[in-house]
Amino acid sequence: MDKYNVIISASAQRDFLAIAEHLDALPPDEATQQFEQLIDDVSVLRSAPMSCPYARDFQLRLRGYRVLVVEDKLFFFVIHNSTVEIRRILNAKRQYDRLV
Repeated sequence: MDKYNVIISASAQRDFLAIAEHLDALPPDEATQQFEQLIDDVSVLRSAPMSCPYARDFQLRLRGYRVLVVEDKLFFFVIHNSTVEIRRILNAKRQYDRLV
């Protein structure tokens, strides 16, 4: 039972393409498995985005950013009524305070 529409900003689309390029370098079976797992993990945003915590960074929290952690990736998103907008997808090791 999905309650939220999920949209992906242009910046997050570029981030997603970078992830896809990384997966493309893997053997096909492994790439497919990792991609399917990623999509499955992100599907929580369609049903329970409020279960994700607010971003640790104070400025991002003030702007309503929440974070979904999937392995080594951080999905930064905001919720507007029944819409979840993924704004960025970044590596957890990356300094992100000015990128979102």
